[in-house]
Amino acid sequence: MRVDMVAAAWEAEPAEHAAYVEDLAAALSRQGHEVTLHVRRHTPDLPDVERTRRGYDLVRVPAGPPVPLSRVELLHHLDEFATFLDRDWARNAPDVVHLHSWMSGLAVRESPAPLVQSFHGLKFVEHRLHRLVVRGRTDLERLVALAADRVVATSSEELFGLVRLGVPRRKMSLVPWGVDAERFSPDGPVAPRGDLRRVLALGEVLPHNGFHTAITALATVPRAELVIAGPIRSATPREDPEVARLVGHARKLGVADRVRFTSLVAPDDLPALVRSADVVTCVPWHDPCGAGAMQAMACGVPVVASAVGALTDIVIDDLTGVLVPPRDPVAVARAVRRLLEDPIKRDVCALTGTDRARTRYGWSRIATEVVGAYRKTTRTRRGGASAER
Repeated sequence: MRVDMVAAAWEAEPAEHAAYVEDLAAALSRQGHEVTLHVRRHTPDLPDVERTRRGYDLVRVPAGPPVPLSRVELLHHLDEFATFLDRDWARNAPDVVHLHSWMSGLAVRESPAPLVQSFHGLKFVEHRLHRLVVRGRTDLERLVALAADRVVATSSEELFGLVRLGVPRRKMSLVPWGVDAERFSPDGPVAPRGDLRRVLALGEVLPHNGFHTAITALATVPRAELVIAGPIRSATPREDPEVARLVGHARKLGVADRVRFTSLVAPDDLPALVRSADVVTCVPWHDPCGAGAMQAMACGVPVVASAVGALTDIVIDDLTGVLVPPRDPVAVARAVRRLLEDPIKRDVCALTGTDRARTRYGWSRIATEVVGAYRKTTRTRRGGASAER
């Protein structure tokens, strides 16, 4: 198939979201599909069209100034993005268009090909968890979901959230994110560490990612360090408001000497860091994708995860790790201590986690399932048949 992907908010997305789109494009290319990824030109010195080393074409769309923009600023340039796509598809229409994020859905006016929409997290679900009622983006999410020929949900929670928004279940497919089980595996280099037992927390340093909970839990986990690895939005990390808040909390609890921030870890170095951990904690308030948990499982490291979002699909409680209630540092500490003190339990979680990551979340399988969603969409568009469940 010829697949055109659209990521109109590429520069404003979290790093793991951009990595997912790139990995999916590469996995589809390996299966023989012709993939083109459209992103906005946000730097002036790169080519308009580039064949990537991973086998797909990258098109940089001239929409707005060639500098990084925020999501709010990007909204003002979606019409230019749509005009470019209209011209491109008038010359050479793809077999299917895969839209990544609600903003990408707004960047398409009309398409000669079926539209497949992915969200990678719904504001509706996020605010429902926070007990807030928010319109605006929720209405836009509903709009682009109903306009698409098919919607790919990345977790059971996201799928049920879309149903609550009024999206028919029959036009949805549930396909999780994937993990590169060749890079993230039990075998390979291990990052250096000291004598303390290592608890690793992955994710962008933001309030909803649960690092405050992990630090509180560390206070009752003796002889252990907490390494927080993920992007920090400030160019001067110690001045970042969330980092400052977390450091202050660690000092208050007397564990500041056992908490370390690595800032952004290079992709090639991340597997070695994960392998160096005894336990990985993924304890956010919400998690639509669960990338960190999949990476830990693929490396054979037990996971303590909040029972939210995609994590409830990915982590099998008491088999590949431990699920705990969100924002519950007592439960997190109890689960971490149990794993650290029981090497047999860690070994069981390591073996079952690696097996599950490879068999369920390997990119070959995920790409095949995404293509299955594409084919249902094209079959529906061409044949007029009812969408399959």
